[in-house]
Amino acid sequence: MEGPITDGAREAILQAALSRVDARRLRDSLQAVTDPRYPISKPIANALAALRKHRDPLSVLGRAQYRVALPYAAAVLAEPCLAAVIEVLGDHADDPTRQQLLEAVDSVGDEFDDETIAVMLASVADGDMAASDLCFTILDTDERFGVTDWERFQRHEPAPTESKAPAPVSDEQREARRAKKQRDADERRRVAEAKAKAAEQVRQARKKERATTAERRPEPGPTDRPAVSTVPSMGRRRALLTPLEDEEFDRDDPWSAGVVLAWVRFDGADSDEPGLEGKIRPCVVIAGSPTHLLVRPGYSEGGVRSRDWKSVPVRYWRQSGFDQPTWIDVDAVRVTRPADGPTGWLEPDDWNALW
Repeated sequence: MEGPITDGAREAILQAALSRVDARRLRDSLQAVTDPRYPISKPIANALAALRKHRDPLSVLGRAQYRVALPYAAAVLAEPCLAAVIEVLGDHADDPTRQQLLEAVDSVGDEFDDETIAVMLASVADGDMAASDLCFTILDTDERFGVTDWERFQRHEPAPTESKAPAPVSDEQREARRAKKQRDADERRRVAEAKAKAAEQVRQARKKERATTAERRPEPGPTDRPAVSTVPSMGRRRALLTPLEDEEFDRDDPWSAGVVLAWVRFDGADSDEPGLEGKIRPCVVIAGSPTHLLVRPGYSEGGVRSRDWKSVPVRYWRQSGFDQPTWIDVDAVRVTRPADGPTGWLEPDDWNALW
């Protein structure tokens, strides 16, 4: 590779190395990342969880929602090999020469196959280490590791356009821009106020529901045990996504078929809530990414959407965690992934009625 090694190139060579690993070994590595020895942030944990749930993780390594998880899976898979190479290098481990590193790699060749060694080198190349560039160069030039074609995994960024001198701005244009900024600020403020009001409504409703449930709950007997919440999964159809939705979201997300509370913007003016531009609604999760969910909003009995012939009534609304009869919209919307997980799970019959 000519010129400096870019972050995109390092990411591509890591993906190329992982693509040659056996699917079972990749699954084992993804599972091992849950070990407390590997502290990870919540977005990365979500990406790893979604990738573990996927039927064929090797086929989706290049998708945007999974890229943050790849360095962690690679590091776990390569850890024993890296430890063995470091032991062989000894005092030269921090900054080896090419010859020293190749000799160390050859010495562990009986214990680790070329695929594992490639992942180890790619993991170092993707990290901020003294030998990162050397490991990248070896993978780029040594055909025995099978990733000299790594460039086909590289994302192609749009070429930068030639900058032009800014055109002079008139007083009228400045005033129009100032007015637009003010309108945008007012819009953001109204949305924030609507969200705050809706969130308060949800908190009050939950508080009332908890109080009502506590009053009706009988005292537990000596042999009573708390019920274990399980996620019904048998007999469910696969969610149908558009090509664009399938590119961003994973239909095997752990929250799929779950009922979550999410803020949903109104399509237009809502006669029931004239002062709000959106509200928090119970929604059914269709698919997910580390930062967002694809959901179908739920609407209560008597609302505009519940009278829409295209909406789907929930038969087992109590078992699914809804607090009242609910209708599910046929159109999916993209919402920010909430901090709280599902409050319930759609029964298989109701889930299948959506497709």
